[in-house]
Amino acid sequence: MRVFIADDDVLIAEHLAEIVQTFGYQLAGMAHSKEEVLQMIDNCKPDIALLDIAMENKYDGIEIGEYIIQNNHFPIIYITAHSDIQTIDKALKTKPSGYIIKPFTEADVYTAIQIAVENYNENSSINFIMVKDGYKNIKLFFFEILYITTSNNYIDIQTDLHKYTLRQSLYEILDTLNHSDFIQVHRSFVINKSKISKYDSGKLFIGDAVIPVSRKYIKAIHDLLV
Repeated sequence: MRVFIADDDVLIAEHLAEIVQTFGYQLAGMAHSKEEVLQMIDNCKPDIALLDIAMENKYDGIEIGEYIIQNNHFPIIYITAHSDIQTIDKALKTKPSGYIIKPFTEADVYTAIQIAVENYNENSSINFIMVKDGYKNIKLFFFEILYITTSNNYIDIQTDLHKYTLRQSLYEILDTLNHSDFIQVHRSFVINKSKISKYDSGKLFIGDAVIPVSRKYIKAIHDLLV
């Protein structure tokens, strides 16, 4: 288990590092500011992150949490001495796997990590597909997919950075994904629900793309977004 720690209090961060290593976890990295975390987190490849909510600014940890759920795929636990409703409501939007309240004990840290990882593993199951990119096989995580479109006997899987073309039908890829984040909205389009930025006049907006919604799917989209 590789644990990343972010806390602007150096002593607390080092204390957390000692605790996680005492319980046999590996320290993936440590940072003391939001900027440091964002520079390190993608390369450290942790299995879980412990994030202090209030570092240099009140919501630094939550903003890091938002980055992680958008760009990575591992659970986060917030460390906080704050319990005001506004902070908790903002934190909940990033779907944390747990909280550690300051001051904490070794048992608090161990319990939070174990529960978070166990719940995450139960809920995540398979969260990627393998796609061909030239001569390479690429592990494409579900959270990376924006939408999928079809033409003839091929599908295009669009991410923020790449488009992968596969010889497969839309129905086959839907069956392969078999995940609640994906929904068909048109005979030629499947979208990642979490990537929708706007819905207007029968059209969905995901990134720079404008995606049509067929009449048969309008109610499902309306129920999803209302």
